[in-house]
Amino acid sequence: MDILVLILAVASFWGMKVSVSGHSDYINKNQTDSIKGIFAIIILFSHMRDYLPSPSESGSYDMIYYGMLNYLGQLMVVMFLFYSGYGIMEALKRDLRRYSDNFLTHRLLKVWLMFAIAVTLYMLMNLLLQRDYEIKTVLMSYIGWESIGNSNWFVFDILVLYLFTYISLKISAYTGRNLKSVAFIVALMSLVLCGLFIRIGKGSWWYDTVLAYPLGMYYSLYRQKIERIVSGNAWFMAVLVAGAVFALFYLRDVLVFATIGYEGIAGYISLGTFLLTSGIFALLLVLLTMRIKIDNRILRWLGVNAFAIYILQRIAMISASHMGWNNNSLYFAAIVIPLTLLISAVFTAATGKINKVLFH
Repeated sequence: MDILVLILAVASFWGMKVSVSGHSDYINKNQTDSIKGIFAIIILFSHMRDYLPSPSESGSYDMIYYGMLNYLGQLMVVMFLFYSGYGIMEALKRDLRRYSDNFLTHRLLKVWLMFAIAVTLYMLMNLLLQRDYEIKTVLMSYIGWESIGNSNWFVFDILVLYLFTYISLKISAYTGRNLKSVAFIVALMSLVLCGLFIRIGKGSWWYDTVLAYPLGMYYSLYRQKIERIVSGNAWFMAVLVAGAVFALFYLRDVLVFATIGYEGIAGYISLGTFLLTSGIFALLLVLLTMRIKIDNRILRWLGVNAFAIYILQRIAMISASHMGWNNNSLYFAAIVIPLTLLISAVFTAATGKINKVLFH
């Protein structure tokens, strides 16, 4: 499986441009789509592990593949949340009133509809494969609270974060639509969400990266100030400091979580430091992309189709496993990856046409 990591690395470095003076378009759509494309494939790699024999059982020596996935952990979803928060705040800055008025339908409902279509595809697959789920589970899967085979927690979090944004916009309307208050309210609600998830016993992956979303909002608000601070030679110092702090905190988070998880006082401290670590990870990548442009057609295509790749990949994985094709890792990957990309392309094109009709 190490060959998959090598292929991804080649695709990532293809066309890479380094500029000492910096790239002014480091956080435009092409660049962010390319970064999202990289992480979309890493997430696909990660989910494939759920259907393969463990390395000890298969005799696998794919140290790079498993090492990358183990050490990245939840960090592989951070940039999706960060860029989402950033993009929404940028849109609000351009046309606050119009975007606010259409936010519920053109953002939240639009994403939910795409997710609902995907869940329906899983229902059809389950019928064909004779996989049964309780009615309650099926119904709750349409908001991402439960799963009928699909990935769900990330979409549930995104929908809730969008709802928080809508509520924040409504609240801020009474204070002159101050965008700083919108970001603050979203951050506060996100912290409350973390507390609720901990209280009801949800897995840590449901909440330990959600603050990347309001962080993206704040980056949009203070982008010019940040760019001035890290201009010139200060950029190298900023990267060194951010890299050192990230490495220190992440090593601690990995060690603590491996021993006690997010339980008790020490666990809550560990959660707090991981929330901080995920934020530093996002900022470190943003700093690096200021000088290192990772942008090509392959990665952009993957980024544009990232939602479909994320939500539909388990259809190929479940189907291939049902056929007994998951005993060999490379054989499984050779089937699952192309099939997932094909299904995702069709899904993105079809839902794009639906969205144009419903949300023009």
